[in-house]
Amino acid sequence: MGTPDSRRPVPSDREANRSGQARPLRRSWFVRFTVLFLVLMLAFSALLSTDVADEYLHDPLEQLLAMLSAPVLSLLGETAHNGNRLAFRGFQAVVVEECNGVLPTYIYISAVLAFPSGWRLKGLGILLGVPTVFVINLVRVISLMILGGTWPTLFEEIHIYVWQAIMIAITVAIWVFWAERFVRPRLTSAD
Repeated sequence: MGTPDSRRPVPSDREANRSGQARPLRRSWFVRFTVLFLVLMLAFSALLSTDVADEYLHDPLEQLLAMLSAPVLSLLGETAHNGNRLAFRGFQAVVVEECNGVLPTYIYISAVLAFPSGWRLKGLGILLGVPTVFVINLVRVISLMILGGTWPTLFEEIHIYVWQAIMIAITVAIWVFWAERFVRPRLTSAD
């Protein structure tokens, strides 16, 4: 037998939050997530800053973005592309490493891999998120070329300040969607 206190049920998360108690397991997942996220970010940064990554990831991706943008832009005006170079209505730009979408993609992948969920859900998150980030980045490149061909004086500000913030916000939104739609229902049903 135990004392009367030993038979009390463990408070649910809501009850614990109302009473000011916090379950240690719930606090530790955030610390674990943060540390793992930062470690993964450092690892991806190191791996993706190599010559091999340039040759097999960055350069081909930059060329692919230019190649996929050109037919869409040609519907709206005179367009040319060569490798990672694009021209639209006389405005010329080069798709470079900072604009190829790899950074928001590896931020997203790091967040998915660090979040407490099973490997199947992590795989689903990556399969849903990575193509979405790519498509959003493609829209970014196309819209910036249209902007440059129409209002070239606005290009730099929109490119640096507006679209970079939008890419970060969309990447976080995709991750939150995955966590809320696919992971959270499984976590709450397991409690």
